[in-house]
Amino acid sequence: MPALLAIDTSTDDCSLACVMGEYRQEFTQRLPRAHNRHVLAMLAELMDGRPLENLDGIVCGIGPGSFTGLRVAAGVAQGLAWALELPVIPFCSLTSQAQASQTAGSNEQDYLLSVIEAQGDFVYWRLFHRDGKHLQPATQPLLDRADAVSAKLSRDVPGSLCVVGASADSLAAAIAADSHQAIKIDAGMRPNAADMIACVETDRAGYPAVSPELLQPIYIQNDIGWKKVSEQPRRA
Repeated sequence: MPALLAIDTSTDDCSLACVMGEYRQEFTQRLPRAHNRHVLAMLAELMDGRPLENLDGIVCGIGPGSFTGLRVAAGVAQGLAWALELPVIPFCSLTSQAQASQTAGSNEQDYLLSVIEAQGDFVYWRLFHRDGKHLQPATQPLLDRADAVSAKLSRDVPGSLCVVGASADSLAAAIAADSHQAIKIDAGMRPNAADMIACVETDRAGYPAVSPELLQPIYIQNDIGWKKVSEQPRRA
């Protein structure tokens, strides 16, 4: 069994996990806008003196999510991978969040909507459908206004639905209002590094590794109203 380190900082949670022989440990802290100040100390605590040289690979949450947060995880993963000559395994953070909900066993709905907050009234989202005990992606990671997501899912999701992530409350309420269906909500769910490792261990071929220079966060860039400084109105 490979020795793996996993990290995800795409949301307000900083989540790390390690599997190394019989040793299995994970640490998660809610650290909005403070990942860069705590992640290395969390890593040292996680490893508890175990040498990083014994790792076989690093699993990195690549988003979509907070731009700064994604750079923290990618920077740590790339730095360690280059120094230790290790491969990196990219992992979609929306998938990690969905899998964390699956592991918690808190829902058995036909569909699961994993959402991560973006700027303004936009959300990153990915829809999954249940295939027996497993979740299968029904869409790619997407970025849309919350009302557009609500309208689409109210029309296109024929079965029961669970919504997980920081925007779950408001989004689920809008979907329920449009579709008149009961929706399960878990607004506290976040991507989880231990679940990322578990997925890689279960389906190694499904999560191919890349060399560290090829690690690329998922940046979904729709036009959401950002303007360059030169395009902004002058201030008095």
